[in-house]
Amino acid sequence: MYSYKNPRSKPLFDPLTKMWIIFLSAILMALLSYVIYLYVKSHTFNNEIEMIERKNETLLNSVTSLEKELKILKTKKALAQKISKSNKLVGNSIKNLFNLVPDQIILSKVVMKRDMLRLEGQSFTKDAYRLLLEPPLKSIFEFSSAKFKYDPKIGSYRFVSINKSQVVAEKGGKNVQK
Repeated sequence: MYSYKNPRSKPLFDPLTKMWIIFLSAILMALLSYVIYLYVKSHTFNNEIEMIERKNETLLNSVTSLEKELKILKTKKALAQKISKSNKLVGNSIKNLFNLVPDQIILSKVVMKRDMLRLEGQSFTKDAYRLLLEPPLKSIFEFSSAKFKYDPKIGSYRFVSINKSQVVAEKGGKNVQK
């Protein structure tokens, strides 16, 4: 058999089907690229979150160390204020002590402790010491004694005065000095 028509070639997909396949593949490519974009963004966000958490941890550590330093500085400040106050009191005590010493008495050594005062010096007479310096010392301290030694080279008496504040407590029926 013989035909007068030439056979035409039939495409595998007609033009409308090709258009639908191209459209669907474009949409799939767009969705796939969007999923990849979201994956990369979430990965970078997770890395940033980890960095921020590490930074927060180091900041918290530094805050705790700064709080410790602040606490130490506060105690140092309180101690410094206490020492300053004590120094002012000692300064005033020394000033008052030297104001007590009359012109007839010359001090050569002063040893001041918390509960004891030792004075060494010279006086031209024992009575000058006993009348001018001993009464104020006895009014301040509970125990006051002085020893005199005449020095013929200078023609005056050298003295050593020991003055103590005593706290006497009863222990077992005996007086114990602290």
